[in-house]
This record gives sequence, C-alpha cells and structure tokens, in this order.
Amino acid sequence: MSKFEVSKGNPLTLGATVCCGTVNFAFAPDGGKEVELLLYKKGSNRVSKRIPFEGKVGNVFCMNVKGIDINEYDYNFSVDGNVVTDPYAKAIVGKKEWGVAPKLVKGAFVAGDFDWKGDKKLNIPFDETIMYRMHVRGFTKSKTSKVKNKGTFLGIIEKIPHLKELGINLVELMPAYDFNEKEVKESTSMVTSKSITNPTLNYWGYTDGYAFAPKASFAAGKEVGAEVDEFKSLVKELHKNEIEVSMEFYFTYGTSPQYILDVLHYWVMEYHIDGIHVNCEDTVMKMIERDPLLSDTKVFTYVIPVAESVYGQIENRNFADFNDDFMVAVRKFVKGDEDMLGDIAQRIKKNPNSTAVVNYVANHNTFTLYDAVSYDKKYNMENGENNNDGAIYNYSWNCGEEGDTRKRTVMDLRKHQIKNMLSLVFLSQGVPMIYAGDEMCNSQKGNNNPYCLDSEISWTNWNTTAIAKEILEFTKSLIEFRKANKVLHLSEETKQIDHASLGLPDLSYHGTRAWAGDFAHFNRHIGVMLCGAYAKLDKKKAGPDIYIAYNMYWTPMTFGMPAAGKNKKWDVAFSTDKQGVLEKKIDKNATVPARTTTVFVAVDAK
Repeated sequence: MSKFEVSKGNPLTLGATVCCGTVNFAFAPDGGKEVELLLYKKGSNRVSKRIPFEGKVGNVFCMNVKGIDINEYDYNFSVDGNVVTDPYAKAIVGKKEWGVAPKLVKGAFVAGDFDWKGDKKLNIPFDETIMYRMHVRGFTKSKTSKVKNKGTFLGIIEKIPHLKELGINLVELMPAYDFNEKEVKESTSMVTSKSITNPTLNYWGYTDGYAFAPKASFAAGKEVGAEVDEFKSLVKELHKNEIEVSMEFYFTYGTSPQYILDVLHYWVMEYHIDGIHVNCEDTVMKMIERDPLLSDTKVFTYVIPVAESVYGQIENRNFADFNDDFMVAVRKFVKGDEDMLGDIAQRIKKNPNSTAVVNYVANHNTFTLYDAVSYDKKYNMENGENNNDGAIYNYSWNCGEEGDTRKRTVMDLRKHQIKNMLSLVFLSQGVPMIYAGDEMCNSQKGNNNPYCLDSEISWTNWNTTAIAKEILEFTKSLIEFRKANKVLHLSEETKQIDHASLGLPDLSYHGTRAWAGDFAHFNRHIGVMLCGAYAKLDKKKAGPDIYIAYNMYWTPMTFGMPAAGKNKKWDVAFSTDKQGVLEKKIDKNATVPARTTTVFVAVDAK
C-alpha cells in the first residue's frame, strides 16, 4: 500500500479517469457494503493489490489513487467479495478473441492522449446525407474483400475508396462497443417479436456488454487497448474523406437513463462520432432530445406512435425516423401489389420539417436487396431454430425462379427490380440508406435473420460478377444524379403547390393524363414531377425540372407528359430498362416499358 496514495475522489466521473498522474475511481454498485479496487498485473488474472474504498457520496464509492502505472495494471472492483467489472470501463481485457466466452473480464486504463490533429464533427445536414450501414466484422471479413486487416476497424479504413467512389457521406456501424457475443442467456433481436433463447453466438451485438469500450476483437492490433486508437483512427480517416460516423447502441429495457446518457456523451465527446442510433423508452428519448451536448448529433430511432410524440417539437432537426415503413411500401409497389399508389406517393415526398426520415429497402434483419428479388420464402435453417425465427413476411418476389438460377429472363427481371427499388430510394426526398453489399448484389442465400452466424452468409460478399458490376455502376450514377439535383433532396417537405411563385408546384403527381394522378387501387404506375427552380429555396442554383415515371405494371404503360417549358423538351436522363421509352420522340405522352423507372429531364430544345 505504501506505493499508492489514496485521497478523496470525485463521484461525478464514474469509472476510472486518468488525469495528471492519478486515477479517479467512482463506482455505484447495486447494493453492497464493502467495496474494493482490485489491481492485476498485466497478463495475470491474480489480484496483485486490493485498495478499499473509504469515501462514499450517496451510493457512489469514490477515491483518487496516485502511483498507479496504467501500463502495468488492469483493474476490477470487489463488492462484498464478488468480483465486478466496471460498467464504465473504457477498454476491456479478456475479450480479445472473437466468439470465445471469457474466463475473466477486466477493465484497462485509457490515457486519452490520441492525436486528433484538429478533427471535428462534419455536421452534414440530413438533406445532403447518403447513408451506408454495416457490421464492422462482416464488412471486410470475407476473403472477397481483399483487405489486409479483415473484419476490423482498420479493414473499414482500407475500404474508404469504395465508399467515396460510391458517394457515401455517412457510415453507420451496428454495435461496435464490447458486447457479449458469446454468452448463454436470453437475447432479443431489435425488431422480430420472437425471443431467441441461448444463442450460440450473438453476431449482431444486440445484447449486453461494456458500452464505453470499443470492441477489442474488432481491432487488428493484439495489444491491450489497440481498439481505442484504431476506432479513433477510423473516425479521423472517415472525417478526412468527408464521411460522418454514426453508431448503434442497444440498451436492455430498464437500463439507467443516466448510464445511457453517460455512454452517448462519452462516444460523442471522446470518439467524435457524428450520430447515434438508439431505441429507448419515451422518457429516455425525451432526455436525449433535450440534452444540450447532443443537440448537433444526429439521432436515429423509431418514431414512437403516441399522440404527443417527443419528435414533433424538435427545433434542431437532429432526429431521424428509422423504420421499415418505406421498405415495405417499396417492395410491395415494385413487385406489383395493388392499392399501393397512395402509400408510395407519400413515401416519395415524406420529409417532415421537424424530423428527418431514413429510406431503405434492406437492413440487417431483412432479406438483402438481391434476396428480395430472388426468394419467396426465408431459409434460416442454419440458425438452428427450424426456420422459425426471422420475419415471416418479407414482401419479396423471386421473379419466377426460387434462389440461384441461370435463366436469363429471370436474371434480367431481377436486375430491373433491383434498379427500380434503388431508384425509389435515391429519388425520394428522405435520407437514402444502403445496407452494406446491396450495391453489389450481396446475398444471404435467403436467410433474413443471421443473428447467430459468423460466416460467408452474414459477411459482405464483394461480388465481381457481371450483374454485381452493373448494379454497382447504376448505384453510383443514381447517387451522382441525386447530388447534382437539389430538388430531389430539399431541406423541407414539398407542399404540392407553387408556394414560392416559381411557375410550377414544387412536386406534382401525374398518370395516364398529365396533371391527373390516378390513385385507383388497380393502378401500378405514377408520374412524379419536381420543379427544379425550388432548389433556390435552399440557396442552391436552380436545376432542371425532373419527371420520374414509375411503371410497376407487367405491361408497358403510357404517361401523360406536362409541357417541358418554353424552348424546352423532355430528354431521358436514365432508365432501369435499356429502351427507357418506346416512342422515338417524346411529346405529350411517353410509353414506359413494363416494370421500369424512367427519369426525364427538361433540356433546351435547340
């Protein structure tokens, strides 16, 4: 004890805080009278030193200890003789090997001396955001990724050129703190209503763990604490390339609101993340909404369906509605379900002034985009639950053949359908999101819930097949077109009238006749025109008027074309079909091929 000097501690900074040659310890156990600090020599599981807590404020035991060499020791706490790992530990020892249940978990000390070189938040507004969601390990674990540091934070850095070329400016990570992927206990998926008991592996990370510490097994370096610097390096490198970082957090029901806020504050302040994805009780979400430290941090969450939703009064517009509604509507519309035009028309324009909306057509707990056009049924047998897990309804259509096929007609139709869905994602007003691999036809072989699989099924496949290359290039061109035309991503929701007196409504719907959108239940085609001059309301240069013809019928359909304007004509910008339109000259009508999206731009008639 003589080498350590113990003094009064600060109860406000829970965990182990290293500062000026001392370490402040503050710990709030769930009951207990005798609390000690346990110190372990690096590499040993035998307790080297025990230091009893003598000071206590409320239920917080605290003390300041001078003389601890943080490079020599790890630590835990003891409560009435029971060893407890610090829930506020900034780094974890004992969980370096992925998928192996730890024998003893300890906290490691973090000095916080990373050189950020002036890094700061990018603060990209929602209307300029292009999202890309991934699992850290799964994104580069496959040999097809061809990176050096597979399945790690550094592996993502190696793939930044891909993200930049695609046009991404926000990466969302599924849980990347040190969750307990190997633990025999009940674990619940984020969305499915079925409870999953005793999983072999919790691959996704929706379970308990150590929320302050980056996941040690996601680091390429083998030394203790390597994950801390590697995660910070990932954020710094993404920021250098104008890409924001958001991370998803999973908190079990009943988690202390103070703990949740402390976790979110720490990651935003210490790791410079730009966004957080959380789904908590109403009262906790209200606290997050009102938290001044998080006022410029993007918050992704489900909208709570209550009469007085907390989300309707957000001044900073840093909240985003993240749910499957857009996906379900688009999948049903594209495969040709009836009575979808009213719903899809609302999804296309939805962009509330108080809350952003995220649009996607695939996520971690659904069919991938490719599987949504390749399978009618789910194939989750490898999960070990007799195919009883995962969503029952996938709103998918296999285009005439279940699973893998070489039939050209089927594969051509699948390409059409993938392009149609991607078009709806990137030509709608909300925040577009791609789930990792969908831009290159990643498949999970019909598994819509690989929560427990750490294999090629759950890993991103970096396909180089002809169809994958075609979809990748199409996705790039879509994103480029969206970015070039501000009217496709306005900062405020359209009003369907000419509210700024610019000559045309900001957005209008059309059908077989121009200016007459026909939303009858049997119709499966709709025209959407956007007035390019409305970009000026966002202090951007006025762009061309755009007309988007969505034909999800299985036969060609004729669209009424509004006048393109004085000395203007409609020109096909791109289409999901090689023909685009069946007429040689576009005048008052344009016939669009079956199951095709065609985009027209008003250009000079000269």
